[in-house]
Amino acid sequence: MLCDKCHTAMDAGDKECKSCGSPVRKLNRNWSKFATISVITLIIAAFGAYIVLYNLDIIGPDFFDDIFGGSSAVEEQIPPDAGYTNQEPDEVADSQGTEITTRRTPEEQQAILSTTLAAVEAYIRDFTPRNPIISSTGYLHNAALGEYITIELLVAQRHLDEEFLEENIMIFYLRPMDLVRFEEVVFDSIPTGQMGFMTVFLGYEIPTGIALYSRFGKQEIFRENLSELLLTDYNPNSNGEILRPTQHDTVYQAVVDMIQRELPQSEVFIRYLAVDNTHGFVAFSTAGNGHGIINYIFAIEDEEGFARFRVLAVGFENTQQPKVAINGAAPNFNFELMPNYDITSISLLSLDSSEFADVMEAMAMIHQIEGELPAFMSVTPFFAYLVYEQGNMFFGQNSNDGWNITPIGGWQVAEGILSENVAGNPPLYIIWQR
Repeated sequence: MLCDKCHTAMDAGDKECKSCGSPVRKLNRNWSKFATISVITLIIAAFGAYIVLYNLDIIGPDFFDDIFGGSSAVEEQIPPDAGYTNQEPDEVADSQGTEITTRRTPEEQQAILSTTLAAVEAYIRDFTPRNPIISSTGYLHNAALGEYITIELLVAQRHLDEEFLEENIMIFYLRPMDLVRFEEVVFDSIPTGQMGFMTVFLGYEIPTGIALYSRFGKQEIFRENLSELLLTDYNPNSNGEILRPTQHDTVYQAVVDMIQRELPQSEVFIRYLAVDNTHGFVAFSTAGNGHGIINYIFAIEDEEGFARFRVLAVGFENTQQPKVAINGAAPNFNFELMPNYDITSISLLSLDSSEFADVMEAMAMIHQIEGELPAFMSVTPFFAYLVYEQGNMFFGQNSNDGWNITPIGGWQVAEGILSENVAGNPPLYIIWQR
């Protein structure tokens, strides 16, 4: 201890300085008690002020996080609030959804959700006749325009007022049957026949996970379960490399067998075939009906170590929106499996047409095979593809001078010619991929 006046060292028991005689001053214990009580009182007052300001909505629940550098961001795998963008949802993961509101009454929340759902359904009605509205990675997506349907887009198109921009609502497009495998998801009032149809769900975060609101009511799902669903059942990018099997591949014969199970005793001509790890697309015709092309979407499933091929959708080539039909049957189907032509505008000539007879005449004149009919023949007004029993293949093109028919070494040659010479949608469907 030092003297306050001359700073001479002193003993703890000294009552005055031995050097200058100044009396020793000791801290009043009552002052120490007063300081302690004051600090405690200030802490209590500060906490009380926080409670009052919180209840008045002046500060929010993340007040201390903002001060001390905390973060309220949810885990990365939680479905994002897909904004007004045509990016994939995982590319906008920094725009995370939060609770729809902190303290809304049930009536106010219901009004917000009902109005938003009505706006989404109005958008679908406006666009469906001309643009396919599908589920892309689980989110509502306009495939023709390449954009996700979000709150921002609905406000921009005047389906919703600007005040809805403050609501963190995600717009999903899911099949109820895919949700019920999670035991926490329960539908109280949904017709059995609706379980397999694509349905709009409005998603927003709640303390226990994600709330999903639809015309069938409100359900809740754990965040990790919704993430699992979107990353597997609704993600076309997780299905692996796209392959084009030929007749020498086991997959090719497995697809032919699958078709013949559906159409017994039919000779099958594969016009187009593409597969990935989980799905495939096949266009084919049967003997005696070369101008009647059928398209199948099929699943490739693992069954005790063996691949099982199962038809998922047929007849969609006759619908106005084939992609919508396919998406409903297989939400994670990769549309890049489909051929580069419009399957709804196939134009083939019948066997009794004059062009068909002209092709046969050209074959007889050029290749001296008069009277021999091809095992396979497919003709459009401008192109022809022929295969004979011996395996000889021919490709024909119609010009002002008539049909020019030449031998080719394989179906890939014909595909290359068509792709190089026909812009947009080359008629690859005339080819027998054998």
